Amino acid sequence: MREKMSPQSVDLVYLDPPFNSKRDYNSIYKDHTGRPLPDQVEAYTDTWFLDNERMRTIKALPKLLREHGVGGHEADFLAGFISGLVNVQADMAAYLAYMTERLLWIKWTMKPTASIYLHCDPTASHYLKVVLDVVFGRKNFRNEIVWERINSKGNTYINLANNHDVILRYSKSSKATWNPQYRPYSQEQIERLYKYIEEGTGKRYKLGDLTNPNRNRPNLTYEFLGITRVWRWSKERMQKAYEEGIVIQRKPGNVPVQKNYLEDAKGNPLSDVWTDINSLRSSSKERLDYATQKPVALLDRIIRASSNPGDVVFDPFCGCATTIEAASNLGRNWIGIDITIHAIRRVARRRLGERLHLIDGEDYVIDGVPKNWEGAFELWKQDPYQFQKWCVELVEGFVNVKKTADDGIDGRIYFDMPGVKVFQSMALEVKGGQNVGPADVGYLNSVLQYENVQLAGLITLHQPGNQQTKNFKQKMALAGDLEIAGRLYPRMQMLTVDEILNGAKFNMPSPAGRTGTGYERDLFNPPQKL
Repeated sequence: MREKMSPQSVDLVYLDPPFNSKRDYNSIYKDHTGRPLPDQVEAYTDTWFLDNERMRTIKALPKLLREHGVGGHEADFLAGFISGLVNVQADMAAYLAYMTERLLWIKWTMKPTASIYLHCDPTASHYLKVVLDVVFGRKNFRNEIVWERINSKGNTYINLANNHDVILRYSKSSKATWNPQYRPYSQEQIERLYKYIEEGTGKRYKLGDLTNPNRNRPNLTYEFLGITRVWRWSKERMQKAYEEGIVIQRKPGNVPVQKNYLEDAKGNPLSDVWTDINSLRSSSKERLDYATQKPVALLDRIIRASSNPGDVVFDPFCGCATTIEAASNLGRNWIGIDITIHAIRRVARRRLGERLHLIDGEDYVIDGVPKNWEGAFELWKQDPYQFQKWCVELVEGFVNVKKTADDGIDGRIYFDMPGVKVFQSMALEVKGGQNVGPADVGYLNSVLQYENVQLAGLITLHQPGNQQTKNFKQKMALAGDLEIAGRLYPRMQMLTVDEILNGAKFNMPSPAGRTGTGYERDLFNPPQKL
């Protein structure tokens, strides 16, 4: 991944990673079709377990941490801490190993003036703070922000209501960009603090002290309106402000004071407890039915506080692109990464088009997965399951909930059928190997007979041989056609990856939730920047 980004190129990082919540977010994305789908489609899994790969990572942590500049004692401590969890909380050990790897790489991308905001919940926030203390240094811890995402509701039997998330803020160094943020005054504060109303203008103001707390300032010691004091301002400035009506003497003999107008006030300095931004309601126009979606207002505040216009904001778990939308609205460049093809293709890409009017290939670039047959072949060799997911998305299908390659139907394309209230579907089977044998064709035929589908489609990486093609065409002929509104659609069909990349589509009614063509990838970045 390093070849895709440069060291010290990012000004701000916000990440909302998995929390180790032990939940599988296999959401029904009805917003793409207008109605719920008959079967769930895959979003992402937040359930962790210790396997050989993660155990190797844990054993390699001391070396990995040192390679990224973490001191020997700190590296040994964190490695020992995570190793110690293996026998008591193996899932948490696996999760922390995963997060440590990624945080080390994220730190590598950050400028010395950059900050990182890690969004989590009480499930793992205390564990993650230990990791962040080691990776970024305890001296660079800035805040533990408590975000009250919902108001407390109802009573619980043995616990208080759980209604907040935690956002851990660290800086890369002491030179981090920081723009203080303020919250508006409440009406009660306005009436109490700014209780005076100026005649003629109706402006609210409060009175401020003009005397200097430093009593040893001979150059600022003088008589003004009959009162001798050590003043904050020079006599010339005081006189000018008096003539403008900013400095007043309420009664002869009273110490002059300054008018401080409400319209010039910044508000209450922002604290580390945020209660004024609620999570998205079901009726919100922002809502995309993405399980872990955060409000734009939350990201707006973070981006304003720790970056400036033209800076690069990076979200390595960008999901439904809330960070990207907020960064774009504020004139920042942005980079977003997500491993879930569904999130990139059907949520983030759609959001960029509909809400920001950004065009793929012109205003931003999506990169990271195959653009041609050779790339598809490499993906299949590296990860057959990701290859299957990519193929399903490529034909505008929805990936079925499953854990491994070759575990049932790979996906479905949904469509409407007159007189039927629920969506009908074409079952999809993906084959990456060179040989498509009779068993594969037979399986697809059995899907038609025994599964609740109207059509079945086979996607192959390699071009089948003549005999294989002949066998498939025979089976396809025997399967017959589906008639809808006077049109016939072959119940069994086959396309190669190369054909799909060149614009071929399955012969079927228009898919539900059609998103258009294009070969979506995993890494967003502004083409003019990176």
